[in-house]
Formats: sequence, C-alpha cells, structure tokens
Amino acid sequence: MSLDNAPTLAILRESMAFHSQRNDLLTRNIANANTPGYTPQDLSRADFHRALQEELRSSASGAVGPRRYEAHDSPDSQTTVNGNSVVLEEQMVRAQENRLQYETALSLYQKSLGLMRMAARPVGR
Repeated sequence: MSLDNAPTLAILRESMAFHSQRNDLLTRNIANANTPGYTPQDLSRADFHRALQEELRSSASGAVGPRRYEAHDSPDSQTTVNGNSVVLEEQMVRAQENRLQYETALSLYQKSLGLMRMAARPVGR
C-alpha cells in the first residue's frame, strides 16, 4: 500500500472535498443574499457521514476518489418580502465553521503525511 492510499489520508481527503464543495455553496448563498426569490442551499451531513463510512470500507480495496455531494435547499430562519430566504449572518457563521473544519482536516492531512514520510526514512539519516 502506498502512503497515498492510507485509510487516514483517504478519510481526510474526503473531508476536505466535502468542505470545499460546501464552501462553494455557502459563498454562492452569500453572493445571492439580495437576489429576489433565492433559496440558499447546503450539503447533507448525513451524506458526508455515509461517504466516510464507505471510504473506510473501501480503503482496503483501493481509493475511490472524492465524491460530488448533492445540494439541497436549506432556507434560513427568515424570508424577506422579495422571497429571498438568505440570512447573511447565518450563512457567514456556517462559512466560518466550514472553513475551520476544512483547515483542521488539511492540517491533520499534512501532519499525517509528515509522520509517514519520517517513518519511511531509512535508519541512520
């Protein structure tokens, strides 16, 4: 098994792919905060957790690769007169939380790779 196919790295790559796709949706929601009739979208955490479980099961047979997650309507707590249901503050909080989760997965990925590389070095170097 190559270092790149390690189950830990596969799960972290899947996490980064999910949070990257979610970031795209959240920034689109923020950009459309004043668009009449716009309904914000988000990704399902349940789909993400299912993908992680599948990744764990399939990691022994080889890397599957990042999935594309299905976006669904996720209206915020208020709808304006023009039919827009984006609450900018709620979207900003979600975007910040998502960014922190992405950065955590990225940091863990980098640290894991570094540890694996160090362990793979020949003794005496």
